[in-house]
Amino acid sequence: MKFAIITDVHGNFDALETVLDDIDSREDIEKIYNLGDNIGIGHETNKVLDHIFDREDMEMIAGNHDEAIMSVVNGTPYPEDLKDKFYEHHQWIASHLDEEYYEELNQLPRFIEKEICGKKVLFIHYEIENDKLSSPIDEVPFSPIVKDDEQEMTQLFADKDADLIIFGHNHRLHMFDDKNKMYFNPGSVGLNNGSNAVYGIVTITETDISIERVKVAFDNEEFLEGFEAKQVPARDFIFDKFI
Repeated sequence: MKFAIITDVHGNFDALETVLDDIDSREDIEKIYNLGDNIGIGHETNKVLDHIFDREDMEMIAGNHDEAIMSVVNGTPYPEDLKDKFYEHHQWIASHLDEEYYEELNQLPRFIEKEICGKKVLFIHYEIENDKLSSPIDEVPFSPIVKDDEQEMTQLFADKDADLIIFGHNHRLHMFDDKNKMYFNPGSVGLNNGSNAVYGIVTITETDISIERVKVAFDNEEFLEGFEAKQVPARDFIFDKFI
């Protein structure tokens, strides 16, 4: 089975469209797994959601920004770890979010487990300890980001039973194999790669797991100009850390 991995679109429609066009052009990818954080930071919220919820070949999970924004929408407690950086920004995103997506976003799971050609595969936005898998977002269930090396990955996901763990969240490439598990994060579709969008392709057979990271160029000028034109809150912080 050959499938694509996208993660951390973060409201960047042009990057998403570029990636999906590249995936579709290959004609041999059976499924797309979307690992969350589709909204927040970027400003093209509804255009992104229009595209991803319209795909019949995509399964997706929630990321921490998706859940934090929905806590604003739902009037439930907001996570303290994001309050100083993103609360005003998430309020702005929530105020521009089309109500037709409320139910779908609220129903997104936190992880997907599959057995593919005899291999156990876990799709998760980032590590959540097993006893926190059902904890609300205000209790900060997602583990702190660790260094991106093999030893740290082994320790981080030690409680997870899988042959391959695919995740996102910190926007950086991870491709590690500790002989017991493989770990793959293709990096963010929408952020931290300049005028490039990235995604992953995984091929699993009875005897092999093959991983590829794909980088495709796109025109990010309209996306960048939109922050000022729309007066997006926290745009200076966003440009400093994510653009």
